[in-house]
Amino acid sequence: MGIIEKYNKGVLYYQFESFNKVAYINHLFTSRIGWNNENIPDKISSIFNVPKSNIVNVRQVHGAEMTVIDLKVEDFKDLSKKESDGLITNIPNLILTTSHADCVPIYFLDKRKKVVGLAHGGWRGTYKNITGKMIDTMKNIYNSEPEDILVGIGPSIGPCCYEVSKDLGEQFNKRYSRFKNIVQEKNNKVFLDLWRINYLQAIDKGIKSGNITLSKTCTSCKIDKFYSYRKEKDIKNRMVAAISLDKRMII
Repeated sequence: MGIIEKYNKGVLYYQFESFNKVAYINHLFTSRIGWNNENIPDKISSIFNVPKSNIVNVRQVHGAEMTVIDLKVEDFKDLSKKESDGLITNIPNLILTTSHADCVPIYFLDKRKKVVGLAHGGWRGTYKNITGKMIDTMKNIYNSEPEDILVGIGPSIGPCCYEVSKDLGEQFNKRYSRFKNIVQEKNNKVFLDLWRINYLQAIDKGIKSGNITLSKTCTSCKIDKFYSYRKEKDIKNRMVAAISLDKRMII
């Protein structure tokens, strides 16, 4: 199972087949076809059938800080000022969102406890083990069990295109010495595999390989369908990852 393309009223978006098998989940990853920074909230609201006021985001800072959203939060709009790169909730009808233009969107779902999470995994967040921290938070706050958690690693810059400095490659190899083949050298250039690192971070926390979906879709290779910050010279447009628990489907 992988990712699939869907069209809705002229917009293209992506979903994980594994997540689609869970009736009470809505999720997507936007594209450049039919979407722009201005219309994203309206279109997500329409596709999810949830008010725009229920769309939640935070101020992303390329870190690994987790934000747990529960009923103690009085004003969800205030969360947009909070610095964080991970969102988690068990509240239905809240749409968690993160913005991307090469960084990895990572989706999480505890099927048994009905908890969803979303992470923005740039190289800094990946270096700080954002996927592992998300899973730890789900375990600590919601008593999630690894065998119940699905992980989806969405479209982002791939190891085919993500060239980094030799020093950064060495830092990753040193920090994750137990992870194999996360840095590749080709033609005297160094390439970092953020997909594999986040995958192995999930495995390291006990997630079954069969519960992890790798989209293996490179935003830099496919600028006909995605925006790429690196390929398109600091482009301002972004894709958005979104996930929510569907209140109508939860029993």
